[in-house]
Amino acid sequence: MPSARHPLMETSDNTPSSSPAPTSTARRSGRVTKVPDKFAPDAPLASKRKRAADGDDDEDLENESPDEDDASQDEDADDTATDEPKRAARKKSKRPASSSQPAKARKPAAKKPKINGDVPVASEDAPAQHAARLPSRPKKTVRIDIAHRDGDGLYADIFASGDSSDKVATEWYHKYEADDTAAVTELVNCILQSAGCDQHVTADDIRDPENCQNRLADLQNVYADEGITDYPLISRAKSTRPFRDLLIGFFKSLVTVMHETDVLYKDAALMENIARWVASMSSSTLRPFRHTATTVALAMEAALVEVAKKLDDSITKMTQQVETEKGRKGKNKEKLAAIERNLEEAGKNREICQEQIADFFETVFVHRYRDIDPKIRTECVEALGSWIWQLPTVFMEPEYLRYLGWMLSDVVPQTRQEVLKQLARVFKRDAEKLGHFIDRFRPRLVEMATKDSDVSVRVAAIAVIQILKDTGMLEPEELDAAGRLIFDTELRVRRAVLDFFAGCVNDAIETKIEDMGGEEAVNELFGDEDEDNFFSPRRDWVAIKCLGEILASFDAQLEDENHTEKPSGLDVAVEMVQAVAPETRISLAAQALYEKIDQVKTWELLSGYLLYDHTTSSKAKTKTKGGSNEAILREHIAPKDREEPILLEVLASAVKLSLTSTSEADKGRRKARVDGGDSSEDSAVHLATIIPRLLKKFGAEASTAVVVLRLEHCLDLDIFQQLRQDSTTYTRLLDEICTQFDRHVDRGVLTEATAALLHARKYDELEEITDSKISDLWEEVLNALRNFDKTCDLGIRYNLNEQAIAELGHILFKMSKLASIADCIDVLEADGLVDGSEAPAIELLVRIVVRGKLDTVDEVLDDLEDEAVSFAIKCSQFYFMWKVRSLIGSVQTGADIPGSEIERLNNLRAAYHKNLVWTLSSRGTNDELRLFATGGLCDLHVVFATLRQVVDQQQQQQAAAAADGSASNSNRKTYGLLEPLFETIQPNLIGELIEIYDAAERAYARCVKKTLNEPAEDEDPLDDEAFSDDEDDDDLSPTEKKGKELKTERALCELAGKFVLAILAKMVDGSGGGATGGKLKRRMLRNQNKLGNNLKETLAYLDEGRLRSGVGIGAKAKKRAKGKQPAAGNAKAAAGKKSALSEEIIVADDDESDEEVMPEQREQEPEPEQEPEEELEEGTVEDLRRRELLDEEDEADEGDDDGGGGGGDRMDEDEDSVIGD
Repeated sequence: MPSARHPLMETSDNTPSSSPAPTSTARRSGRVTKVPDKFAPDAPLASKRKRAADGDDDEDLENESPDEDDASQDEDADDTATDEPKRAARKKSKRPASSSQPAKARKPAAKKPKINGDVPVASEDAPAQHAARLPSRPKKTVRIDIAHRDGDGLYADIFASGDSSDKVATEWYHKYEADDTAAVTELVNCILQSAGCDQHVTADDIRDPENCQNRLADLQNVYADEGITDYPLISRAKSTRPFRDLLIGFFKSLVTVMHETDVLYKDAALMENIARWVASMSSSTLRPFRHTATTVALAMEAALVEVAKKLDDSITKMTQQVETEKGRKGKNKEKLAAIERNLEEAGKNREICQEQIADFFETVFVHRYRDIDPKIRTECVEALGSWIWQLPTVFMEPEYLRYLGWMLSDVVPQTRQEVLKQLARVFKRDAEKLGHFIDRFRPRLVEMATKDSDVSVRVAAIAVIQILKDTGMLEPEELDAAGRLIFDTELRVRRAVLDFFAGCVNDAIETKIEDMGGEEAVNELFGDEDEDNFFSPRRDWVAIKCLGEILASFDAQLEDENHTEKPSGLDVAVEMVQAVAPETRISLAAQALYEKIDQVKTWELLSGYLLYDHTTSSKAKTKTKGGSNEAILREHIAPKDREEPILLEVLASAVKLSLTSTSEADKGRRKARVDGGDSSEDSAVHLATIIPRLLKKFGAEASTAVVVLRLEHCLDLDIFQQLRQDSTTYTRLLDEICTQFDRHVDRGVLTEATAALLHARKYDELEEITDSKISDLWEEVLNALRNFDKTCDLGIRYNLNEQAIAELGHILFKMSKLASIADCIDVLEADGLVDGSEAPAIELLVRIVVRGKLDTVDEVLDDLEDEAVSFAIKCSQFYFMWKVRSLIGSVQTGADIPGSEIERLNNLRAAYHKNLVWTLSSRGTNDELRLFATGGLCDLHVVFATLRQVVDQQQQQQAAAAADGSASNSNRKTYGLLEPLFETIQPNLIGELIEIYDAAERAYARCVKKTLNEPAEDEDPLDDEAFSDDEDDDDLSPTEKKGKELKTERALCELAGKFVLAILAKMVDGSGGGATGGKLKRRMLRNQNKLGNNLKETLAYLDEGRLRSGVGIGAKAKKRAKGKQPAAGNAKAAAGKKSALSEEIIVADDDESDEEVMPEQREQEPEPEQEPEEELEEGTVEDLRRRELLDEEDEADEGDDDGGGGGGDRMDEDEDSVIGD
C-alpha cells in the first residue's frame, strides 16, 4: 500500500510553485521540491474547525506571544523553508480510512480533502477543483506546509493531517501498544524532522540508550555539513507559523494520554527513554537541535505540571472523602478502603510525576535558561512563569523563583520584558507570599523602571512596581524614584507611570484629610460649594495642594541629583541657546496628568487656588475641632513658595491643552470637551481677566512672570474682535504685559512679553492698541540709550564699568526685541531731541558694533561687552530688514526713491559692514561673537540681494512692457542709484571666512571624534596640532559632553547656512570671479558627508538644481548635464576646465563610513556621465560638437571673461549638475 502511493506523492510534489532550492542530500537531489498550490490552502479550513472543536484554543492563546516573537524577531531566519511538500498520503496509509467506502483508501488524491475535514469527494477531479477554489481563503489554515521534505508518519500526522493533537497522540499510543520500539523510534524521528534534520534513528538506536549521545553527535555532524540556516521553529513563512503551536500541542497531549492510560506511572522506561533523547538534543551545540528539543521539553514539563495539578486536586478531594467517611457513625469499610487505596495510588502517581518534573527541570531548564540564543531563554522564562502560575505549591519556592530574578539582568530586552510580564502576573495573585523574593530583587525592579535602556522594558517594570505599591511593599525612597518618572523625557514612560503617580496623590490626600481632622472636619470647613465660583475655598483645593507638594518634592530631588546650570548670557545673546526653554519637566508632567487628574483638567480650579489670598479667609470665623477655618487653610492648604511656580506651570500647560482641544474640536479635528467647562468665548474672556491678576501677584519674580506671560499665547484673540465690548479687558492685559517688559531685565521675561505683543499684532482690530503700547516702550528705551550717549563714546570698548555695560546690554536687548515686533524705521531714523545726543538711534547702534573690535582681553568685561555688541548687531539687522522691505514696496509700486535716502542708507550699510568686519577680523579664535558677526555680515548682504532681485524683475517687466508698446520708455524707472547697495563681499575676505568655517568644522569634529578629509592641493593643509587639541573633554561629564557637542554642531550648521544663503544669492564666492571663485563652496563641500545629516542637508542646498526642483536634480537638469558632457575628442579639454571641480567637490559624494576617497576614485566618478554620450557620438560627432558642445563651451568662456554674467550662471548650473549626479 505505501509503495503504491509514492508515485502519486511524487507527482504532487512536482507541481510547480515557489520553493527554495533543494539541499544536498541524496534523497532529495533529483526531485523537484516545489509545493503544490492545492495543499497550502486546502488544510486550513477543516483543521481549524477540528482544533476549535477539540479545545485547542487554550493552547493557541498560551503560546500566541512567543510565536509572534519567533516570527518577528529572529534575524537569522530566511525563507528557505517557506514552501515544503506534503506527505499526508503516507500517514493515511498507516491508519484506518475515515470514509465509509473502503475503496476510497486506494485513491489518496480523492481522500485528501476528507483527511482535512472537507465533504466527501465523489470523483478524482475534486482535488483539482479544490486547488483552484481554495487559495482565496488561505488565512484559515491550521494544517501547515510540511517543513521537512520527506516528512511522513507521525510528523505528517501532526503537521499535515489537520487532526487534533489529542487524536494524533492517541493514535501514537495505540502504535506504542502494538510495537513500543517502533513507536518511540517514530517519535524521536519526528523531533529530528521538526528540527529540520533529514537523517533518522533506527530501532537499534532506541534499544541502545547508552549510545544516544554518540548517535546524536553523528546526526549533528551530518546536519551541520549541509549548511542549513533555517528550521521550522524560526521560519517567518506564514504557512509555518502554527508549527510551534502544533508541536507543543502534540507533546502536551502525549503526556496527557500517558497520564490517562497510566503509562506514565506503570511504564517508567518509556518516559525515561523519551527524556534521554530530548535532554541530549537540548544540550546539542547545534541550534536547531537545541531549540527544538528545548521547546519539546518545556511543553512536556508544562503538561506534567497540569497533570500534577490534577493529581493534587484529586488527592485533596479524596483526603476530604476519607475524613468525611471516617467521621460518619456507620462507616462503610469497603468504600473507605477503596478510597484509601485510590488515595495511596494517587500519592504514588504524584511522586512519579514530581520526579519527572524535577528531571526535566534539572536536565533541560537549568541549562537552557542561560542559553546563548535569546529566543530559548525567553521561552524558558515564559514556561517557568506558567509553571509558577499553575502549580504554586511546587514552583513558588526560592529554588525556582531565583531564576526569574537572575533573568532580570538578561542582556536582551525581549527576555527582560518577558520576565517582568510573568512577575506581574504572579505578583497580582501572590505578592504577599513572595516577601523574601521581592525584598531581594525589588532594587533591581526599581532600577529597570528608572534606568533601563529599553523603553518597553521600563513600561513593563513600571507595571510591576505599581503592583508592589498597591500591596505596600515599596520603601519610601523607591516610591520617590518611581514617582519621579512623571518627569521622564519619554512620553510612554510618563503615560505608564500615571496610575502610580495618581495613587501617590490619592495617598497624600488621605493623609492630608486626616491631618485636617478627618472627613467631617473637611466637610465642615468647606461647607456647600458653588460650582461656578472657583475663587473661594473648596474641597478640590486639598488635591491641588497635595499635587503641588508632590511635584515640588520630586522636582527638588531631581534638581539635587542633576543640577543644571543656566545658560550664559552671551550664549543667549548670540542665539546659541534659547532664553526660555520651550518645555520644562513640569510642563511635560502636566501634559501627561491633564487627562488623569480632574483638578488639572479643570484649569479654572488651579487659577482660583493660585489667586486666592491664603493669608486671610473669606469664610466666617467659625471654629472647628482643629481651630479656626483661617488657621486650618493657612496651615494645610496654603501653597509654599516652591509650590506656586510649579502649579503655575501646570496651569499654563492645562490652559494650552484645554483651549487647543476646544479650538480643534470646533474645526472637527478632535472630539469636543465633555467636562462641563465654559464655551471657548467665555474661557478666553476668563483667561484674559485672570492673566493681569496673576501678573500682579506673581510678576515680581522673573521665573513666575515668564509662565504667566506664556498664558497670553493661548488666547484666541478673534474673540475680542467679535466681542467689542470686551476690548477694555484686553487693554488691561496689554498694560500688564508692557509693565512686565519695562520692569524686568530678565531675558526670559522679555522674550515672552515680546511674543505676547507680537501675538496681539496679528489681529487687525487690536493692532492699533498694541502699536500705541509699543510706541511708549520705544520712547523709554531710546531715552535710556541717549543717556549713555551723552556720558560716553559708545564706539569705544571698556569705557564703561561692569554695572554700566550690563545696563547698556539690557537696553539694547529690549531694543532688539521691539525691533522684531513692528516696523521701526521711523523710530530709529528720527533725530534725537536730547542735548548731546542728536544722532539718530540707528547711527548709535552702528557705532556700538565697533565695540566688538578686540585689542586686549578683560575677563571681567569681555562677555558683557560682547553681549551688548551682539544685541546692537541684532537690532541693526532688523532695521536693514525693515528698510529693504520698504524699498521693495516702493520698487514694486513704481514710487520714487529720493537719492538722499539711498545715499544715507548706503553710508549706514558701509559703516555697519566695516564694523562687522573689524569685529570678526580682530579675534583669533571662533568665540561666540565672531561667529555671530560673521552670520550678521552674510545676513546683511543677503537682505540687499532680495532687493536686487526685485529690481531686476521690475526692470524686466518694464522692458517687456515697452517692447509690447503697452508702456513708454519715459515712464521706466531704472533705480540705478540702488546699485551701491548691492555690493558683494570682497574677495579678500574669502580667506577669513574659510578660516572661520574651518575652525567651526574642526571644533565639531573634535567633539564627535571624526576624521576630516584631506584638503586639495590648492588649499591650506590641516593644522594637526590644533586638530589634536582635546580641550580637556575627558574631564566633562556625559551630559556636559553632549551639551558641548550640540552647541558646536549648531554653531557649525548655522554658519554653514549663512554661507549657503550668501552663495546662492551670489553675494560671495562668485564663480569665475578670479582665483577665489568657488573656493568657499569647495571648502564647505569637502566634508559634507562626514559630520552628520544636519550639515549634510544644509550644504545640499548648494546644489542649485536641487534647490530649484525641490527634491534633487530634475530630469531636465540631468539631461542638460549629459548634453554638456564633452565627446571623446573633447574629453581632455573638458577635463582641463573642470579638473578642480572633479578633484575637490566630488569628495562630497563620499559615503558616511569615514573612508577617504582615493584620487583614482575621484577621477573615475564623472565617467558614468560620459557613457551615453559615447553611444550618441557614433556617426554624429561633428553635429554634436557643433550643436551641443562647442557652442556652449564658447559661451562659458565668454561668461568667464565677463566675471559672473550669464556664462557664469551657466557654469554654475553645469557644476551643480555634476554635483547632483
